[in-house]
Amino acid sequence: MSRYRTIRALVVGDERTASTRQRVLAYEPILNRSGYSLDVRFPHRGTSTHPIDRLRRFSELVIATSPAGYDLLLMQRRTFPPWFSARLARLPQPRILDFDDAIDLPPPTASRGAGSRRRYRRNFLATVALSDRVLCGNSVLAGRVPHRRCEVLPTPVDAHRFRPGALPVPSGPVLGWVGHGDNLRYLEALAEPLAEIGRRHRDLKLVVVSDRRPELPHVAVEFRPWSLGRELEDFSDIAVGLAPLADTEWTRAKCAFRLLQYMSLGVPAVASPVGMQAEVGVDGVSVLLARNGHEWVRAVDSLLLDRELRLRLALAARKEVEQRFDVPIVARRLIAVLEDLLARHGHSRAGGPQ
Repeated sequence: MSRYRTIRALVVGDERTASTRQRVLAYEPILNRSGYSLDVRFPHRGTSTHPIDRLRRFSELVIATSPAGYDLLLMQRRTFPPWFSARLARLPQPRILDFDDAIDLPPPTASRGAGSRRRYRRNFLATVALSDRVLCGNSVLAGRVPHRRCEVLPTPVDAHRFRPGALPVPSGPVLGWVGHGDNLRYLEALAEPLAEIGRRHRDLKLVVVSDRRPELPHVAVEFRPWSLGRELEDFSDIAVGLAPLADTEWTRAKCAFRLLQYMSLGVPAVASPVGMQAEVGVDGVSVLLARNGHEWVRAVDSLLLDRELRLRLALAARKEVEQRFDVPIVARRLIAVLEDLLARHGHSRAGGPQ
C-alpha cells in the first residue's frame, strides 16, 4: 500500500492568520483523502529581537528545512535572503512558494524606504528562483514572478460552511465590513458617503468586525471584535457587504477574499474595482462596483431599496463561488500541481483523489 506523501509547510501564521487558514489548513481533509499528509511548521511566536530569540527562530527554521522526513516543501508567504535561499535550493525535494499578497513590497504599515523595498524585493526574487512552482493568489501577483513556473491559485472559500441560509435573514438597513485593522483605512475613507447613506436611511447601521474600532464619527457603528470561533456568525444581520479599496500598488495585488465571503453567503456586495475585485464578479450581475463617493452612495442606496436587485446579485454571486472558488474546486488544481512536481522529481503518485 502506498504511503502518504508528506508536505512540510512553513506557514506565515497560525490558524488565526487568514492566509494560513484558507490557503493551507483548509485543504488538509482533501489532501489526506488524496494520499497526502500536512506537516505544518508554525513560526516561532516570539517577536523579541534579542540575540537568543533570533537564534531560536533561526534554529527552528534550519530544523524545519532539513532534508529528512518529507516529500515536498511548501513555503507559504515566506521569503528568505539569498544566502539562506541558496541552502534551500540544494534540498532534494521539490519546493513550492505560495503567496496571496505583494510580498515583494514592504506592507503599508512597515517602512517603505528605498532600503526596505530593495530588501523585500531581493528576498522575494531569491525565494522565487529556488521554487519549482510558484502559486499566486491572482494574476497581478503572477505578473510579479520573473519565470514561467507559476500558476494562479485563488484563495478558496468553504462554500459548504459559508452558504445562504447558514445565518438568519437580515432585517433592516445593515451594512457590513469584516477584516483586519490594517485595512480599516479603506473603510474609513468612505466616511462621507456612509454618512450620506445614513441620512437617507435613518435606521442604518454599519457592522464592523475587526481587531480595532473604525474612526467613523458620523456613522452608527456596531463593533464586533473578531474571533476565529465566530468567523461565520460575525456576518449575521449584514444586508449589504462593503469591500472598499484604494487604488495602489499594494491593493492591486490583493486577493478579494472579503468579497468572496460575502458572495458565498449570498450577501449582495459593493466593491471598489481594484485588482482582483474587478475580476471576481460581473458588475451589475453578481456585484456592484463603485469608483468614487457618488457611485458608492448610489450603489449602496439601490441595494437597500431594491429587494429584487439584492436577490439577483446574491444568486449570481453564489453561483460564481461554487464554480470557481469553492475549496474542493481549488484543491483539485493544487493536487494536480503536487502530483506533477512529484512525478518530475521521480516520486510515485501518493494516491488518487477521493
